[in-house]
Amino acid sequence: MPNANRTGRTETLAGRGIGLLSVALYLMTAPVVHAQQSQEEQKGIDQGNYNIKQSIEFGGRFSSVGGDEQVYDTFVNLQQGPRLLGFTTEMNSLDHHGTLFDRLYFSNFGYGGDPNEVSRLRISKNKWYSFDGLFRHDENFWDYSLQANPINPSTLPGNAPVGFNPIVGAPINVLNTSIVGTSPHLFNTRRNLSDYNVIVLPDSKVRFRAGYSRNSIQGPGFTSIHQGTEQYLFDEYKTTVNAYRLGVDFRLLPRTNISYDQILSYYKGDTGITETNQQFNLSNGTPVDLGVSFNPPVNQPCANTFGGPPAGAVNATCSAYFSYLNHGRTRTNTPTEQLSMQSNYWKDWDFSARVSYSGGDSNVFGYNETIFGRESRTNLRNDGVTGPIHNRRVAANADFGATWHITDKLSFVDSFHYLNWHDPGEFDAGDCSFFSPNLLTTAHVFTPTATTPLTCAAPAGTILGTPAHSGSSLADSSVIVDSNFLKQDEKTNLAEFEYQFSRKIGGRLGFRYRHRAIDDNFFETKNEIYFPNNAARGDCALVNPAQPLTQGNLPTGCTLNGDGSISFVTPPSGASFASGLGQTLINEYAGVFGLWARPTSNWRISFDTELMSADKAFTRISPRESQEYRVRTTYKATSWLNVNGSITIWEGRNNVENVNNLQHNRAYGFSALFQPTEKYGFELGYDYNDVYSQILICFTSSAVPVGPSTVNCPGVTGLQQQLSTYTNKSNYGYFDFSVTPVRRLTARVGANLTGTSGSALLVITPSVPSGSLNSKWLHPFGGVDYHFAKDWTAKAYWDYYGYHEDPTPGTGQDVFAPRNFRANLVTLSVRYAF
Repeated sequence: MPNANRTGRTETLAGRGIGLLSVALYLMTAPVVHAQQSQEEQKGIDQGNYNIKQSIEFGGRFSSVGGDEQVYDTFVNLQQGPRLLGFTTEMNSLDHHGTLFDRLYFSNFGYGGDPNEVSRLRISKNKWYSFDGLFRHDENFWDYSLQANPINPSTLPGNAPVGFNPIVGAPINVLNTSIVGTSPHLFNTRRNLSDYNVIVLPDSKVRFRAGYSRNSIQGPGFTSIHQGTEQYLFDEYKTTVNAYRLGVDFRLLPRTNISYDQILSYYKGDTGITETNQQFNLSNGTPVDLGVSFNPPVNQPCANTFGGPPAGAVNATCSAYFSYLNHGRTRTNTPTEQLSMQSNYWKDWDFSARVSYSGGDSNVFGYNETIFGRESRTNLRNDGVTGPIHNRRVAANADFGATWHITDKLSFVDSFHYLNWHDPGEFDAGDCSFFSPNLLTTAHVFTPTATTPLTCAAPAGTILGTPAHSGSSLADSSVIVDSNFLKQDEKTNLAEFEYQFSRKIGGRLGFRYRHRAIDDNFFETKNEIYFPNNAARGDCALVNPAQPLTQGNLPTGCTLNGDGSISFVTPPSGASFASGLGQTLINEYAGVFGLWARPTSNWRISFDTELMSADKAFTRISPRESQEYRVRTTYKATSWLNVNGSITIWEGRNNVENVNNLQHNRAYGFSALFQPTEKYGFELGYDYNDVYSQILICFTSSAVPVGPSTVNCPGVTGLQQQLSTYTNKSNYGYFDFSVTPVRRLTARVGANLTGTSGSALLVITPSVPSGSLNSKWLHPFGGVDYHFAKDWTAKAYWDYYGYHEDPTPGTGQDVFAPRNFRANLVTLSVRYAF
């Protein structure tokens, strides 16, 4: 298991990176250099026809991490070791007539072990070309384990092997090893992203553009499959996207640009999933994977899990896997054509338009899912699913915008959006299934005389005999064709009047209309055969279970064969297997209003609102009514003080019967920047966010429901209904103070602090408490820059990262395997600029 134990915390550590977060952290810790010092560093040197400016910053990081290092790598992932923190070269032609180029800019950072390594090149020559190239390497690590969530039981299975701790709830003072030391859905991938664009004749009336992008992701991860129990599977990610772009711009008319683009995108996916977690043994010593769900009170993964014989061996009636494979080669091509235009050719009119069309095909070649183990509900022993998958997506969209300047104060703005896509797909699945009563008994293979849908090769070790089917067993062999279709047609129009009452106040008033037609259809045909015993099951279950098995007691499409098997072929009408065309028509109506004011030349404030109502909702959490209110203000009190503030309130509801969905998201924030002199600078800010949602849910539970809001789910036998709620409130504050007491020295200190509280009420049963979401994120930092010699600057910076969940008993936090961590990071570097 990769990265379960780590030593040295070096840059070679696998599993670094959470994308742009690390970049942001680096930028936040970059020092603020005195303005005069920066100007001195950036003078550069003149050589030939170019002014050349260069800088390089190199150094190292030293880290000390305590607590959960996996979560540290998930959130921060800055490791110790030598680093190239920055390297930049800039060249500018002195007379703007360079030989090969007039401007060149080349920058790099993160090399040597950071989770984000980036290089960028910009080069151009007046009137001839401009080129922009980007390469970045990202190391993405995620391991936020929920295995010790307190809603999981703390009772260990009886007769468990010595040292067993399924991490789902051993007593905190028991020092045992666990079967899973990481998240069942951990991933540890590498992404290489490159993007290159060139413009030829950039200032001419006809200019040409070309581009190429490549995005590849590769690396290990984990996943699970819900088949009897949650088997812990190894997932090897491998995907690549190549995109090619060609375009031309026509600027033949004054103030008018017309562009045509051709984009070709190719996706290649070769991700494969295998079983690598066989940590327990049967009585005969064969290793198996019991999955990651251990809940003895409800017999997960089975009753008497380690009942043997002998004691400690896996119960042979459990759900467990010997092996698993899932693999297929996915290939997708998507060509896209686009035509766009922008113009203000006429004095009182501004126009913009864009039309694009794409039609792509996606195919999965060599799809194969193979299961070898046992699923206790169905007695499944071996299963293999193969078959081609084909999907086609066709999309057309268009945007049009026009502004009519009726007078100097009054304008009419209209924007129209159109989107139409349809996505048909088909999976021709061939399935061969074999069954046995337990993990120690090989599958029995029935030899039919009736015609079978496909020829199934018996797995190794099987013997002739009657299969041990349960009433839930799959067909022994089948060919199933699933045809799916999804389509959406969307039209949106926003019309607004904008009026400027005076130089100090203006407003807008408008109306938005959106119409969506969502169509879906599903059709399935089956060719199946059910072997004895218990052949009357699945699609051929007896019409009257109290009557004996006869042809007359079988559903339409089922044929009782002479060998005791039952064949099923979808009836010609297919009425019971086709969902038929489903269509949802949704109309949304929204009024928009805005007002801005500039009471003084230094103060601006704006207010915007949108009130929406819809006659239907496509999903239960889609609002049928919503209101949004936004207030923003900026105030420059003096030349050295700037203050900003914002308020955003969004309310949504779909409170129809049996849904009762309410949502809100309320955000408030302000920031201030003080710069009284060149020697002092201070910035601070605060944001508050309040998120809430509720919805009625239906669920199954063997426990007696508790709580006044739990009732039987209407119209569905055996399900319970309750109101599920979610609340989350976060407080985020930051400050950043820099001071330059003497010309050569700059000091900086600051912090980013976040406190989160909330709860999630998921299911009201005695064994499942509501879960608290209380946590704290702490990131204080500080450091100094010392300009110790001409062109040389030494830097020393310290960062503290701390993540803490509320460990108070009863709060629902992870007290068995805490995810808390704390880390100190020191960065020492030297920058040379000339």
